[in-house]
This record gives sequence, C-alpha cells and structure tokens, in this order.
Amino acid sequence: MTFQTQFPQLLQRIKADSPLIHCITNHISIHDCANALLALGASPIMAEHPGEVAEITATSQALMVNLGNISDSRMEAIAAAGETARTHHIPCMIDLVGVGCSQLRRSFAHGFLLRAHPAVIKGNESEIRAICGVEHHARGIDNGEHGPLAQALTVAKQAARQFHTVVLLSGKTDLITDGVCAFGVENGDPLMARVTGTGCMQGAVVAAFLAVASPLEAALSGAAAMGLAGEYAAEQFQSHSSISQFNLGILDGLFSLRDAAALRMIPL
Repeated sequence: MTFQTQFPQLLQRIKADSPLIHCITNHISIHDCANALLALGASPIMAEHPGEVAEITATSQALMVNLGNISDSRMEAIAAAGETARTHHIPCMIDLVGVGCSQLRRSFAHGFLLRAHPAVIKGNESEIRAICGVEHHARGIDNGEHGPLAQALTVAKQAARQFHTVVLLSGKTDLITDGVCAFGVENGDPLMARVTGTGCMQGAVVAAFLAVASPLEAALSGAAAMGLAGEYAAEQFQSHSSISQFNLGILDGLFSLRDAAALRMIPL
C-alpha cells in the first residue's frame, strides 16, 4: 500500500475515532494547536496543571509536549505527563522549540528524552543539532543553519539513532527518518513562516496521527497534512492578500484534506 493510499485512510480514522490528544504547549500557540486538531477531526485537551496532567494523559490517545515559552510549572507538567505516557504506552511526541537557545531547555529536553522515550521528536535543524550536541547556529527559536539538505539529513538520522525514535526535522523540505529509512516532504508555502504557531500546529497534527498510525507514518502524515494545508491557504491568499486570513486558511486546509494527490514526497 502506498502512502498516497494510506494517507486518506488515516485521515478517515482520525475523523471516525476523534482521538483525545493531550497537548502541553506554549500560550502563544495553544489556540492554534487546539483549532488545528479540531479541524482535522481530533479532540484536543490542553491541560497543564502539574496536579492533573498525569490523570488526563492516562485517558488520552496521544501526548504532544512543546518547549516554547517554557516555565517551571510547565516543565513539571511535561515531565509528569511524559512519565504517564511511557507507563501507559501512550504515544508521545516532543517539539524541541528553542533547545538551541538555552542550556535550560537542552538539559530538560535531554532528561525528557531519556525518561519518556517519545515516539517522535520534532525540531528545525538548529534544534536537532543542539539536542545531539553538535555545533549549531540557532537564532532564538529560529533555524540558523544554511547548509545542504544532505547535512540536515545526516543530523536527523544521527538524532533518530541516538534517541531511538523518529525525527521530523522541519524546514523548506521536512525530513522524516527513523535512522534507517528517510523521506522528504516538499509541500508547504513560504507564507507559513510569516504567522506564528505553524510549527507548533504541525506538532499537534503529528500527535493526532500518532493516535492512529506508527511513529514513522505519523510524522510523514503530519508533515504532509500541514504542508498541504499551507498550500491551500496560499491559494486563497492570492485573492484576499490578508496574512491574518492566511492563518485561518491553514485551518480550512486541514478541515478540507481528503487525499494526498498533491503530495510531493521523496525517498532519501
């Protein structure tokens, strides 16, 4: 079965099952992540109080944690939720937002990876290089690397093997690898970088697919879904030229997804 055939089936499973996705994310993008999950057909819950996250994670079908805008209480909540997910065999993904810009985030992320064993880790090239202990040039939470695609693929495979997980290295071409197999997803639009939250939304979408697919399939599907939704929004932008409407257009694109006919995926 090809991915183009499998993708619409996974979309239908999300819509039919409406899996509960527990997201512990930053307050900048929490609204966008919740709406992205609803548009896709999943059910979001955005609890982050340390006293309740374990109980809520235990009832969910997947967990997404995001290191953006980190705080003491959110770190405590992420650690507790990750431990519960591991104990209950609930698939988990972590978005390594900003690990290249502070030692605090790097140390916390390393501990989470070692204890929670997430199924998918996501980050731009600078973030993936940072978590691997490789020289990087992060610009705050933004990617500061400008090397060839082969360079990014090498570090993505290194991270996948080092942490025994699937890596989604986001960029102009999203790279997905389990350390052996690797794929590039070339869908998307440059305007996606002009609105906040699209990377966080991608993480939430990956988590929705984790509830119905293997980690490699989920990372591929999440990258594909967000890329296709971004292209849908860009088409609408040609008529209204409104960047605020572009953000809403991504939600419309996720809601409208039916197949992967327009997917540009390459084996690497």
